[in-house]
Amino acid sequence: MNWVLRVEISLILIGIALNVVGNRGYELRADTLNADSAVKYDLSVQKLNDNLPNVEGNSENPAKRRPFVLRLLEKALDVDTNYIERDKYNVTLMVQSDWRYKLIELSGRDGGGKEQTLYFHPHSQVIIGPYVGYSLLCLGWTVDIGSNLTTRNSNLYLSLYAPMFGIDYYHERDINGYKISRLSGFDSDVIKASEGLRFPGLSTNMKYAHLYYIFNHRHFSYPAAYSQTNLQRRSSGAMILGYSYSRQNINFDYSQLPPPFYDENGNLAIAQALKVGKIRYTNHSVSLGYTYNWVFARNFLFNVSASPAVGYNFTKGEHLTSEKIYRLSNLNFDFVGKLGFVWNCQRLFAGGSFTAHTYAYRQSTFICQNSLLSAQLYMGVKLWRKKPGAF
Repeated sequence: MNWVLRVEISLILIGIALNVVGNRGYELRADTLNADSAVKYDLSVQKLNDNLPNVEGNSENPAKRRPFVLRLLEKALDVDTNYIERDKYNVTLMVQSDWRYKLIELSGRDGGGKEQTLYFHPHSQVIIGPYVGYSLLCLGWTVDIGSNLTTRNSNLYLSLYAPMFGIDYYHERDINGYKISRLSGFDSDVIKASEGLRFPGLSTNMKYAHLYYIFNHRHFSYPAAYSQTNLQRRSSGAMILGYSYSRQNINFDYSQLPPPFYDENGNLAIAQALKVGKIRYTNHSVSLGYTYNWVFARNFLFNVSASPAVGYNFTKGEHLTSEKIYRLSNLNFDFVGKLGFVWNCQRLFAGGSFTAHTYAYRQSTFICQNSLLSAQLYMGVKLWRKKPGAF
């Protein structure tokens, strides 16, 4: 069973468990919150009963006897309903269109200090696809619709959102869909003749997972801004702690660079440091930031999130001759920013979001950086109304 399948199955099982806990939590509270008289229980009678011997042995509070995991999950789902209105439906159907600006930078420096840099971006910047959600779990798939070229570009999204924590998983694959955006450090004739040309020798495959914890989760709802599973009724903010894992696989066949890169003798005029056939790097990072939901009108929400991050890269590059040239680990500083705008009236919703992120590896003679700016527009409908009081 491969890594992607294990992640997807784990998230699905967690989502089902959280939904079961939510329904069970409602049933446990139903007997204790019926009326004010239950809250104002006669203290003298309660004290007398507590002092009576129990012929069946020492009794414990049923809530304390429940497994720790169930009590922890119920706490994770707990919110202040003065600030947050729970989702009233089980199933979410949505269609989303993404506009992406993705830029891959490869830079190499030779022994004399001369630096050459190549910039690539996809032919297409528009992708669209369906999303389906059940309870706290959402699965989406988008495909490239903006390119007339033969490409096999697709993205897979999987997320699980609870009030206290959340998990995002993202798998992006771009194959045979890049062109040369710009370049520097080359002769002016090469620059003029090469910019905008198609380059079939570049493909990327990225896997990204992000886990986060919301400190003020009873008053602030991150899902209200980015998964529409709850509604924020009063403005509130919170600190957000996150851990991210990303794995970048970039295949760069420099032999397929267009003719302007070859001199009159047929030699490829690029720095030796750029002749890397495969680039593999993995990043582990921790972030701490702040996020705020502004409820400026009923059913309307605007969110802004900013999280500086520090990470550690494990990077490996290879020559096409399979000679390994880089085996380095390095510290990496990053910044993750998000904006979200949502209209949500429970049954119907629509909105948009913006995300900026960079993934980079740097060392003295070589730089590989993958920058992504994305904007989404979406609309959807919810089905299968929940039982009153269920999570």
